[in-house]
Amino acid sequence: MHETNKEWLPGFDKKFAELTHQMVKDLEKCLQCGKCTGQCPAAKLSSYNPREIIRDLRMGNVDKVISSHELWLCFFCSGCYAVCPRDINFPFAVSMLRYAALAQGYGWEEVKEIKDPYAQDYYDTGLSVNVNERNLGVRKEIAKNSGTDGRIETVRRKMGLPPKRKISQRAMSEIRFIADATGMTDLFKEIDKKVAKEKSWNYGSPADLVEVRKGPNQKFIDVEDEEKERIS
Repeated sequence: MHETNKEWLPGFDKKFAELTHQMVKDLEKCLQCGKCTGQCPAAKLSSYNPREIIRDLRMGNVDKVISSHELWLCFFCSGCYAVCPRDINFPFAVSMLRYAALAQGYGWEEVKEIKDPYAQDYYDTGLSVNVNERNLGVRKEIAKNSGTDGRIETVRRKMGLPPKRKISQRAMSEIRFIADATGMTDLFKEIDKKVAKEKSWNYGSPADLVEVRKGPNQKFIDVEDEEKERIS
């Protein structure tokens, strides 16, 4: 996807307010200082750039943003919000933009990755954190800090707790009721049927740089670690 002068339209405020159901109203205050991007962990590891995304939105190039790979690289740490001198809640803007992207057919593959195992586990067991951590890098860190094999159930046993947290039938009934009432149950069924539209924009370097720079056990490689490897 290439930018054209037809995509750089005036009236950004009105178009963006409609897109986000008038729930994000402060992007016009952005100074383009870049503090958001400077402290962003996703920006360190990929081509994700909050400042550029806000710039495009202010210029009216909304289609470029919602069809981009980078829109799905934010993991809502809210660091950008914390350092912003204009108090812009950019993570919330990203959330609303993702809804807009899904409405256009983009991003369903990312939603599927979140559904299984996390959301589905919560629906099935009432637990948002699986007792058997699947990320080997995280398990290694837990093992180092707890003196165990890194599994949550082992840590619980060491603390004198049952290996698995018990969820009452009443709690499970409430979870299922909320899931049904909010449409979550129906959404689960629809997600698996969705075919994602191919994204058409990349902000510079490949968005899958995150995958390339993962080290052993799915642990992200730090820039300093890379420098040490080059020296050695």
